[in-house]
Amino acid sequence: MNTDLNDYHDDYYEKYSICEIDEENIVIIDDDEAIHKNTIIQLIKKMSTYGNNDVYISHPKRKQSYLIDHSAIHNTFKRIDPRFIYDVTYTSAETDLFRKICVEYLPSHIVNDTSTNFWQLAHNEPIAISTAHYKLKAQILNEFYQHLFEALSTDADYKKAVQLRKEKSLNQNKKAKRLINKLISKFSKLLVLRIDFSIDRKFNITLELMKTYMSIFLKKLHTLNDNVPAIVGYIWKLEYGIKKGYHYHFIFFMDGNIHKKETFFIDQLAKLWNDITLNKGTYHSCNHNKRSYRKLAIGTLIHDDQEKINALYMVVDYITKVDQFIIEKTLKNHRTFGYSTRKLEKSKAGRPRQITAGSILV
Repeated sequence: MNTDLNDYHDDYYEKYSICEIDEENIVIIDDDEAIHKNTIIQLIKKMSTYGNNDVYISHPKRKQSYLIDHSAIHNTFKRIDPRFIYDVTYTSAETDLFRKICVEYLPSHIVNDTSTNFWQLAHNEPIAISTAHYKLKAQILNEFYQHLFEALSTDADYKKAVQLRKEKSLNQNKKAKRLINKLISKFSKLLVLRIDFSIDRKFNITLELMKTYMSIFLKKLHTLNDNVPAIVGYIWKLEYGIKKGYHYHFIFFMDGNIHKKETFFIDQLAKLWNDITLNKGTYHSCNHNKRSYRKLAIGTLIHDDQEKINALYMVVDYITKVDQFIIEKTLKNHRTFGYSTRKLEKSKAGRPRQITAGSILV
């Protein structure tokens, strides 16, 4: 089992997400720059739905006047904050592209002037393009929108970044499911544990210390004794949230033919984490809150229970999904995904069974 968090191949990791993410929403708390980055990401998401259309249309009765044709994009434009056009702490491919189009197609005084916010002016406000040339803001934004929309499909740097994100997510997903399939083929029953590890926010620790804690934690899993559960495999994902700080999402697997007391083993793992972090650690156990999950992917998993296996695959889809794209500049090259790699010995417990190629989904 590889426990060196610094020694995974590039395929094993993804970038830090700065967002708090549940199954449907992004929630960013108390961080102006991160909120602004997310505003731009939401703008680009809306553009992919709205298509190559003008945001503002000519007023049928008034000359030199425009009506709002897409209120959601108009409202998103008005939330752009010029103080954060350039990266300070965070970055993303979407904000890089947005800034690039701003610099190329908007007058420099619009891009760089943070005292008078162009983005919050009324859409029919005349804007100085030069000393003798004015355009309505609606006209400027229509042209800007067209350039940005075109760049989504033509800008080489942006396309490369998006493709890389997708490839990393897909690669992680395949590797995690391959491990699950391998475990199912070795054990007629698995005990599946889901637990998140973090540090109490009152302790301001570094990333390096967090990684050291986790390296020790994984090595301790080798020291089999009454205080350490007999883990046969695991998958982990490291994320960064403004509310939670650094935190690890874990799926642990045990031989379900031998072990049944899932909450007991969760408590053991939680105590191990707390001991290693010198009582700074916190945890959240999914197994202690089974009733809150519509599709149960935890507890005892029998090798032919395809419904529960599919539910577990959905968990993997969630933790290996393409992140919401906002990353901390200083952390963007750190590894944030891994899984156990040790050779497995087939369990001798449980009823003998036939494994066919079709019984395990790849």
